[in-house]
Amino acid sequence: MKKIHMYLICCMLLIFLPVGVLAAGNHKLSLRKAIAIALRDSPLLQARESEVTGAIEGEKTRKGELLPRLDAYAGYQRTSAPMAVVPIKGFNTTPPIFSRDHYQTGLTLSFPLYEGGRHRTRITTSKLLKTIAGKDLKFSQQEIIANVTNTFNRILSLKELEAAQQRALAALKNARNDTEKRLETGRAAPVELMKIDTQAAREEHDLIHTREAGIRSRQALTALLGENPAVLPSVEGELSTAFPELPETTEAHLEEMIKKRPDIQKSIQEVKLAAANVKLQKGYNLPDITLTGDYGQRTGSELNDNEEVWSAGINVNLNIFNGGVTNARIRQAKAGLTAARKRLQQQRLTAMTEIHQARSRIKEAGNRIQMAAQAILSARESYRIEDLKYRTGAGTITDSLLAQAAWFQAEALKAEAVYELEKAMVDYRLATGTIKEGI
Repeated sequence: MKKIHMYLICCMLLIFLPVGVLAAGNHKLSLRKAIAIALRDSPLLQARESEVTGAIEGEKTRKGELLPRLDAYAGYQRTSAPMAVVPIKGFNTTPPIFSRDHYQTGLTLSFPLYEGGRHRTRITTSKLLKTIAGKDLKFSQQEIIANVTNTFNRILSLKELEAAQQRALAALKNARNDTEKRLETGRAAPVELMKIDTQAAREEHDLIHTREAGIRSRQALTALLGENPAVLPSVEGELSTAFPELPETTEAHLEEMIKKRPDIQKSIQEVKLAAANVKLQKGYNLPDITLTGDYGQRTGSELNDNEEVWSAGINVNLNIFNGGVTNARIRQAKAGLTAARKRLQQQRLTAMTEIHQARSRIKEAGNRIQMAAQAILSARESYRIEDLKYRTGAGTITDSLLAQAAWFQAEALKAEAVYELEKAMVDYRLATGTIKEGI
């Protein structure tokens, strides 16, 4: 029975355990798969998608306001004195029914014929809001891709750095074993062993720091994927050290790249939205013309002798004075339009700056990788020589440890430069609005 109970408990846990947790625990994530999961499960993107849906429904609402409105009504009223249930229709006709109780039912029709163009402007506004929501979604998708890629690459970079630190610790362990043997034969001083232990402690501290940084990066990646950060994913992949060839940027080419950015496209739509708001506010200075109609039944006490009544007409309303409210709103809308144009101008300048700076960082990181590669070769050879000199008694442990530290430092610089190159490439693709290409 106990085995059966344990089996049932395990089945229940598997059923209610989140699918994402199982996937993170049993499979290694590639960058492409991580991006696909983030685009599917990110709460931020789901919120943006809901905003797009809301904007679509908002447009339908505005379009519906152009159609006739038909309302049904019913009511009861009791008066202090008997009153005519229906109006007097003329002289020498049947007297109307008088009653203190009045019941009425009917239909009311209203149809806006003209409202200063405000209805049409509201439809235009709703379309612009829908477009803006769509651009927000696209830009959020691009930011998610960039953040996931950078975080993923950071994890890979830290893995390489951790491997280099582990090699350094292994070399120190071998050096310590050799020094212990030399100490036993009197060919090494105890202080040399202390220096090795001090260096090993420093390397151990750096290794712990790298591991914890890796854990934090994996937690950040899990959160970007819309999962619980307590579950750490395993990643697979390698960072590329290939130096990319970037095309020359003319003014026309730069402008073409900027136009691809969803945030720039959004700012352009916001300028149009502000212009539509100016037109909307000006429309309040124009008259409202509405076609109205009413058809119903009226009856008095005991619901006897009911009679139909109807009416039809056109209502015209024109505001003469409202304390300058309309003019103030027009000026406010014009100020908003100016602000939107300035924000677009600033957004363009920011976009250009981001493109140029990303290109600059790509070149810088590429040069750092080349320098780090040469430094690794030089430091590795220096350590080999100093270690050999120490083992043969021609050198000191201090020189050997310094050479080993320089070797590790060169490895760390290369790993950081490779990550910076990848990050600069991601920033460049994000700045030019091309980050989704090839995914």
